[in-house]
Amino acid sequence: MTNTLKSLIGNSKAHLKIAERIFSDEFISDKTLNSCAFIKLTFHNCTFHKVDFGGSSFAKCDFKECTFSETILKRVEFECCSFQNCKIIDSNLDKVDFDETSFNWCQFKKISLLAGFFNNCKIIESDFEEINSYGACAIIVDSQISKFDRSINFTGDFSFDHLLEFLKSIPAS
Repeated sequence: MTNTLKSLIGNSKAHLKIAERIFSDEFISDKTLNSCAFIKLTFHNCTFHKVDFGGSSFAKCDFKECTFSETILKRVEFECCSFQNCKIIDSNLDKVDFDETSFNWCQFKKISLLAGFFNNCKIIESDFEEINSYGACAIIVDSQISKFDRSINFTGDFSFDHLLEFLKSIPAS
């Protein structure tokens, strides 16, 4: 029997560990999954709606065509992950840590990104809209951001507001 993500989560609220699985076409809603470990997982066309992942970690996970809506990713660590064609909308990414993670064709809209950290990441052809700029600050280190065949590399501390200015300065083709 193939276990779905929903069945593996069950009624768990914290300290869950799931490794080396593939999940497709799942809808997870109104769950609390604090301090969980997700290792070498592939998520394809999955939706996470009002899920609280606070304090969890994702290592070597692939997200393809996934949607995170009204999701809490506060203090979550993503290490060596890949996001492709994903949407992160109306979500809390405060103090999130992205390390060696790539974002290709992703959409960030209405997110809070207070003290987010991007280390050695690639952000390619992704859009950032309506980011909570009140005190928002992200640190981007040794990362590359590309949009419309232009790119910029960051090798030191960086204010997220400057990233938004860069993305807005590029005319649409």
